[in-house]
Amino acid sequence: MATSKPALSGKMPAVAPKIISDPNEREALDQAIQRQVAERAYRLFEASNAAHGKDQEHWLQAESETLRHGLEIRESGSWLSINASLPNVSADNVRIYLEPNRVVVRTQTTSETQDPSTQTHSLAQQDIFVLSDLNVEVDPATASASLKDEKLTVMVKKRYPAGAPPTQTGRTGE
Repeated sequence: MATSKPALSGKMPAVAPKIISDPNEREALDQAIQRQVAERAYRLFEASNAAHGKDQEHWLQAESETLRHGLEIRESGSWLSINASLPNVSADNVRIYLEPNRVVVRTQTTSETQDPSTQTHSLAQQDIFVLSDLNVEVDPATASASLKDEKLTVMVKKRYPAGAPPTQTGRTGE
């Protein structure tokens, strides 16, 4: 039995963003989003000198800061193309959560902060969530993704009702 190995080229193989449709991982994503929004809302509460009665305002502001919109979605035949600009992000830190009518892109960025009073540097990681509801239903099992030149591209096939062809060909009434 023959086996084949890729030729050694000196280049690391390209890492693709990970596409996730597992309900358990989806639940973990929802929890991460809620946790980050709650933490930001609490920081807003503290920044307002613990002013009570503004919890909804703080929550909505925290959601708008945490959940970003900015996915470009295009339909082409039976496919949907989802694109996003993700500067300073590596593909191995990108997770794409696909549902039939929604997509969430989760990534982490690392930023360096400096405390001037102590002259210390520290690295802080931040989760970024970019989401969009989809106007058409998609089949998450058909999705593929790539990240090149800071541009994320996700291709996924539209889902059609059982027995309905994506396009009607031929003429009727003959």
